[in-house]
Amino acid sequence: MKKESQKSGLARLLEIAGRRKALLFLSGALVILHAILALTPYFIVFYILNALLSGENASQVIDLLAWALGAVALSFALMYASGMASHIAAFNILYELRCKIAEKLGNVPMGYVNNKSSGSLKKILADDVERIETFIAHGIPDTVKAVALPVICLIFLFVIDWRLALVSFIPLLGVIIFVPSTMGTEESKKAMEKYHNSLEDMNAGIVEFVRAMPVMKIFGQSATAFTKYSGTVYDFQEHVNKWTQISAPLWGMLMSFLNNALLPVLALGVYLYFSAGLTLSVFFLFLVLGVGYIRPIFALVSLSTQLVIIDHGVKRMDEILFDMDELDSGSDSLPQNFSLKFDNVSFAYTEDNFVLKNVSFDVPQGSLTALVGPSGSGKTTAGQLVVRFYDVNAGSISLGGVNIKSLPVEKLMENVGFVFQDNMMFYQSIFDNIRMGAKKSLAEVIAAAKIARCHDFIMQLPNQYETRFGDKGVHLSGGEQQRIQLARVILKDAPVLILDEATAFSDPENEHLIMDACRELMQNKTVIIIAHRLSTITEAEQVVVLNQGKVACKGTHIELLASCPLYHKMWNAHTRAQEFDIKKCV
Repeated sequence: MKKESQKSGLARLLEIAGRRKALLFLSGALVILHAILALTPYFIVFYILNALLSGENASQVIDLLAWALGAVALSFALMYASGMASHIAAFNILYELRCKIAEKLGNVPMGYVNNKSSGSLKKILADDVERIETFIAHGIPDTVKAVALPVICLIFLFVIDWRLALVSFIPLLGVIIFVPSTMGTEESKKAMEKYHNSLEDMNAGIVEFVRAMPVMKIFGQSATAFTKYSGTVYDFQEHVNKWTQISAPLWGMLMSFLNNALLPVLALGVYLYFSAGLTLSVFFLFLVLGVGYIRPIFALVSLSTQLVIIDHGVKRMDEILFDMDELDSGSDSLPQNFSLKFDNVSFAYTEDNFVLKNVSFDVPQGSLTALVGPSGSGKTTAGQLVVRFYDVNAGSISLGGVNIKSLPVEKLMENVGFVFQDNMMFYQSIFDNIRMGAKKSLAEVIAAAKIARCHDFIMQLPNQYETRFGDKGVHLSGGEQQRIQLARVILKDAPVLILDEATAFSDPENEHLIMDACRELMQNKTVIIIAHRLSTITEAEQVVVLNQGKVACKGTHIELLASCPLYHKMWNAHTRAQEFDIKKCV
């Protein structure tokens, strides 16, 4: 999908707001009314003071003060209503934006997700989106207020005395010139981009550091010795220091200028009071409001910095939402049978580095085909291509004679079950871990768990199927987690099944239970099993031997032992490993 928007800053945030824009406009309108009412007491006090100093009848002073108090109370109520509107909009935008990004990530090729570090994606989904929510909830009302208050105030001041108002306008003019000239320079943009890149790298380094802690403890390594972590932290510190060096001197001058904005108003006011008949009430008004309106400008200056940071985060989100192409979803109906065919399939994760080269083989419906070969030969990749985790570079994969690219992605996923080599458990109940969001009853989940040989150990958990994985020390062994994965696939009951080394993390007892479960699972299904332990695939109707991304040979276990030197060599190595006795090495 091509990028639909080139907007940035507030315009892009309003575009992101979508149908919540009305709430933001309501929040802005309420905060403008709040600004007017917040200034009303100052205007009233000015007229009271003017009346008292001029000797006019001030009998209505009590009434005017009551109006001033009423204006203050109403201004606070409007500010509260404005904040409620902006927060409701912000929380809804936060929810919709995260859902939209997550949905897009679910529809892009796995290559994009794998090429992005988990720290980078975490920053986008958590930190960058959270900043947008905070800015919309607080920043937009504060921005409107920071603009409305000075404008309303200056209009009133120009009506009272244009000379002092002109001097009062100088600080605002300085901000208008300063902020774009400092924040919009090429140097500051590059510094901010490096800041964001280094923050993403540091997030990735932190995640990897946490995952690597057991290994680091075993080898006595400290955090500083873990260069992926310490290096990214130092790099982030360097970019923050660089940004500070660029911005601090200019910001310091601006803050000093704004904090001393009273001096020119005071100097001109004293001159006009003694030489041009300026009244004391007008002089007092300008000493209060002529520099008092600057306080919201401080917030505006701070918000401009936040907006620059947010804008870079939004660009990262837009890269996901607009720049990354989704998997093409076809419209063909599902075929009548579920045979698989690899036809001259070639695939590369990176350009010119092909993992699979002209791979061709057929998997008849209801049959079992095993993929074997040395490490790095492309076995797992071939399995992942069937479910379109990646798309082939050349050739085609067909299901029932229909190219899988021509099938709707969701229909393809519904009809293919995949047991991953790496176990993935969610911090949810065992029941939810098995059903994976499907509308299945507890009875159906239990039936699948029994077939997967995991019902017995689940019943021994503290809350049985409602036990939350990861809570209060509740963990499962690798083999037990593998059987939970099998229960998921059994419950899905897809006609095509891919098993990526289903016994990878199992001990002999678990391996036996898993293989029994697999035999029941594979009945009447089209199955590809990716195997490292050759003893698990001796009964396969077809064994495809891959070597360096190419098909070295195909046939049954018996045929390959007689005709394929590579398979014969692998089988001998496998049998020798089973006969290995460590005592003979001592």
